[in-house]
Amino acid sequence: MRIPFGRESVNLTLEDGRPVEVVSPKTVPSDPGAIGRSMRDPVDCKDFDSWIANKSRILVTVNDHTRSTPTAEVLKYLNLKGKEVTTIISSGSHRAPNASELRGILGDDTPPYGGKVAVHNCRDKSTLKFLGRTSRGTDVYLNSLLFEADGIIPVTSVEPHYFAGFTGGRKFLLPALAGFDSIATNHCLAADQNAKLLALEGNPVHEDFKEALGMFGRADDIFSIQLVLNRESKVSYACSGDVTRSFEQAVEHAKDIYVPKIRRKADIVVSVNEPPLDIDLYQSQKALQDVEFAVKRSGIIILVSSCREGIGDQHFYKQLTSEDPNTRDNNVHEFGYHKVVKLTNLLKNARVFAVTNLQPSVPKAIGLTLYQNAQDALEDATRAKGKESGVLVVLDAAVTVPVPVDE
Repeated sequence: MRIPFGRESVNLTLEDGRPVEVVSPKTVPSDPGAIGRSMRDPVDCKDFDSWIANKSRILVTVNDHTRSTPTAEVLKYLNLKGKEVTTIISSGSHRAPNASELRGILGDDTPPYGGKVAVHNCRDKSTLKFLGRTSRGTDVYLNSLLFEADGIIPVTSVEPHYFAGFTGGRKFLLPALAGFDSIATNHCLAADQNAKLLALEGNPVHEDFKEALGMFGRADDIFSIQLVLNRESKVSYACSGDVTRSFEQAVEHAKDIYVPKIRRKADIVVSVNEPPLDIDLYQSQKALQDVEFAVKRSGIIILVSSCREGIGDQHFYKQLTSEDPNTRDNNVHEFGYHKVVKLTNLLKNARVFAVTNLQPSVPKAIGLTLYQNAQDALEDATRAKGKESGVLVVLDAAVTVPVPVDE
């Protein structure tokens, strides 16, 4: 079979007779009319034309280049004629998109309705405004453009997330438009055992997001557009209106698409991370954590991810490679600590073979075994686990969460 590796594909030969399962997001048709219908019939909100009628200063918030959200398709539906509009790339702690990536997000150099384009910079304190402190200790600093707008249109997509439960919805505010310290403090909550895949209730990260959204308030000023994408990253479902209710409805559809059932846990899981989430090691960790439910204890995960921009954020890498465990503990409030905890726990239960373009010293330093190609990694894994070992291939693994039928 051919599997993606970066923008190309590579061959992976699975020997006859070996138990093999292949899973990916559920194949469902795209629904070109879903966006327009959802805007005409939103959840707990006026229809879009009625909602926008008395708004004058509009802020459209959109995902950055690390997400496959078809933002440009949504922007075509926004009739913002006569409005003062700013479109902001909600990049959280990620780097700013380059010119090509920005055109990919917007569909052109500028949105179809014109106006200004801004890119959120979480480290530029001059662009932030303090909102307050959550009950979990997160000082919430948000982009000041949020406070200048009388109408806010978040456009985002909903899929599983390894410590927030699901992406989308309330995340448009914190972390997407928050200050660096706010993001770092919130993400430290991910070290909690209840911050996990598919979980919302009792998840401290999710609840901190919700609290920040509640502190911001202004529910009537927000018209949310939530998308669920199919295997081809096309819109299969859209829900608009109230940000919380539209998110909740989108989550139910996302579960149906992104959480395939498998017969049993596998000895070997080939976790295939696809663009754009294969951009670096920091983002690629999602493709490891998402398959944790699917690998047997002491099994092997083969991560196939190009990591075309290298490591990504350096903080978590420095902590992972610290020789003194106490140093890690003392850095609990540093950005990236949550990833250290999650990856460290995973490596206690499974070995990881990494097929990437990283420098050989990088995977080795954090306990991964580097391979030049997926076939060599698979052959070594099958030799290690024996002739009867089962293999699970997970495509688009950064958003696919295979779960055994008995769980």
